[in-house]
Amino acid sequence: MALLVLSVGLLSIAVMQIDAIKGNSQASHITEATALIEKKLEGYKSVAYAQVQDEQGNEDIYQWVTTVQADTPATSLKTVTVTVTWSSGNKSHSLFFATIIGRQ
Repeated sequence: MALLVLSVGLLSIAVMQIDAIKGNSQASHITEATALIEKKLEGYKSVAYAQVQDEQGNEDIYQWVTTVQADTPATSLKTVTVTVTWSSGNKSHSLFFATIIGRQ
């Protein structure tokens, strides 16, 4: 009986370890995607207003798309949205941030 209780306990601990590893991996992907979005958005601050336009690309396992909406939310402003997608296992994930850029 004691061996059965020990076996069930060890199996439960093994399952928790697997879940923890998966959670750490997902957190790492979210952190890397966030850093990529931040790098893209910061880059738009150093270019001329007219140069901020739609674009897309790849970096490692991440695909990113920048969407620019002119005169939104007001005239002479652009809403810039960067979306990053990636696959982990058989699941697809995405994360996006948006900012507003004005004429200088």
